[in-house]
Amino acid sequence: MSWSPSPSISREQAEEAATRAVALDDQNPNAHWALCIVNLHLRRHDLAIREAERTISLAPNLADGHEALGNALHYSGKSEEALACFDRAMALNPYYPDIFLHFQAQAMFQLGRYEDAVASLRRRLVRNPGTDVSRVLLAASYGHLGRFDEAREQWQEVFRVNPEYSLEHRRKALPYKNPSDFELVVDGLRKAGLV
Repeated sequence: MSWSPSPSISREQAEEAATRAVALDDQNPNAHWALCIVNLHLRRHDLAIREAERTISLAPNLADGHEALGNALHYSGKSEEALACFDRAMALNPYYPDIFLHFQAQAMFQLGRYEDAVASLRRRLVRNPGTDVSRVLLAASYGHLGRFDEAREQWQEVFRVNPEYSLEHRRKALPYKNPSDFELVVDGLRKAGLV
């Protein structure tokens, strides 16, 4: 996500560590999970999906494996399939991290299910009011729904929470196979007159 001072070095180190972990123990689901995440952020979508599937085959009840597969599918343009994975992850871990709600909302948003995305995002904001990314997605959802005042309110909150927020950074960092998929977010913000 380019959060470190040297993102390319961080990616290289992550790939090296995850590859070594799998080489040391091919039966370790967490090693395959890590390799899925690395491959996804290196935009090797098919490899990410394969590693997530391997994670699940080794540990069918590991919620993080289903979440990882959901993300790999979503960023590969398969949001409908991704939703089933997020539902399974949440069912397996009733104390799931609040970020799962954001992932679920991203898939719903991509499918044009804006009201459903709003519901998931509002649930996330109850658990984590300090999230900028969920507020951006909420503003975009409101934009697509024609709820412009609510979109503007959330957009203002984005910059209260994170004055450094950048759509351009997100555009570059999110590992969409089809970069134009991110433009659906921008379109929602544009409809509300925010960008």
